Amino acid sequence: MAWFRRFPSQLSAVKHRPVLLLQSATISKLVQMKKIEAIIKPFKLEEVKDALQELGISGMTVTESKGFGRQKGHTEIYRGSEYTVEFIPKLKVEIVVTSSQVDAAVAAIVQAAKTGKIGDGKIFVSPIEQAIRIRTEEKGDQAV
Repeated sequence: MAWFRRFPSQLSAVKHRPVLLLQSATISKLVQMKKIEAIIKPFKLEEVKDALQELGISGMTVTESKGFGRQKGHTEIYRGSEYTVEFIPKLKVEIVVTSSQVDAAVAAIVQAAKTGKIGDGKIFVSPIEQAIRIRTEEKGDQAV
């Protein structure tokens, strides 16, 4: 279904201009880069970094974070008092790779970060429209 059938009020604004309509499959072919966000346990960072470096992926951003999923935190005892820790310390690792590297990078992260226990984390893959290296003003794959 064309977008103007779903949004007829928008049609009058573009009726005299040529409009390029792209299907979602076409848009995905245009995207050459992907962002991989991995939420992992902090003690697994070195293993994940080493696994990615073996693939030739060296640039990454690591952010300390806290969160919970299905494990919903845990209880601890401190100085004789029991308290609930709802937010578990995690690390968020972000990398941007070319589309051809995505599957290998995700497999490397899974292999390196997996303990087999609850709370191992999640991986999210998103499209990146453009990347620019500020120093050299390189764009696209060259900036990654």
